[in-house]
Amino acid sequence: MRILACLNADLFSCLAINRLLPALAGHDVSIALTQRVGKAGTDTVEPPQRRELRQAEQHIPLELLFPLVERANLPDDGTRLLTFRELTTRRGIPVTALPNPNNEEGLAWVRAQAPDLVVSIRYGAIFKSAFLAIPPLGVLNLHSGLLPAYRGVLATFRALANGENEIGCTVHYIADGTIDTGPIVATTRTPVDRSRSLFWHIAQLYGPGVEALGKAAQRVLRGETLPVSEQPGGAYYTYPTTEEWGRFAADGWTVVTLADVAAVWQRFGATP
Repeated sequence: MRILACLNADLFSCLAINRLLPALAGHDVSIALTQRVGKAGTDTVEPPQRRELRQAEQHIPLELLFPLVERANLPDDGTRLLTFRELTTRRGIPVTALPNPNNEEGLAWVRAQAPDLVVSIRYGAIFKSAFLAIPPLGVLNLHSGLLPAYRGVLATFRALANGENEIGCTVHYIADGTIDTGPIVATTRTPVDRSRSLFWHIAQLYGPGVEALGKAAQRVLRGETLPVSEQPGGAYYTYPTTEEWGRFAADGWTVVTLADVAAVWQRFGATP
């Protein structure tokens, strides 16, 4: 079977696809990347906390960490994660920029891949009906929030800010062009630790979340029909405002710590 993994070009997407690939062994996998998730939000100037998170999850990995790892030519011995480039050079998995999957050019490229199944993690564009009609087995999305309560971007921030005791992921089908509303396949839950950062909490989601996505994909690829539950109405969140980030800090939360970043970097074979 042919599988198209739609991801964002960031640290957590790379972490997630490394964890997902063993579940897709024996299938033909290709990767499509966006460069950003959603829009910047309503603030004219990006809040410094959002910029700090974006630098830790995207700019520093892509511009510093990944190139350093690639130049070091570390062995692919199964003990570390691979960068996007290494997934191509070491594993032969094609990685292609696909900023718009819905225009004529994007749709032509996807049709040429002829995917049987699409899996989506942190992908930065909304799939429209023409795209959704391409894979015969559908589109499975891993959303980093518990649906339907936490639709939209930075669901983990919202859950922590709202005082939740647990965060989670939702595996669901994307059935139309709406956001995070499709039939739910599975959910996973992770306890909140108030001593750790927002970055740390996001990283924790992708262990159980990717495991659930992998199991769902395996069943679909075997021809099984997944049991699903339809979503009731829920809340949709966009990027937090400067004021909301301020309240987050006032409640005692940190956005990123060096220790939490280092723990993820070490999995690629590097230390900050």
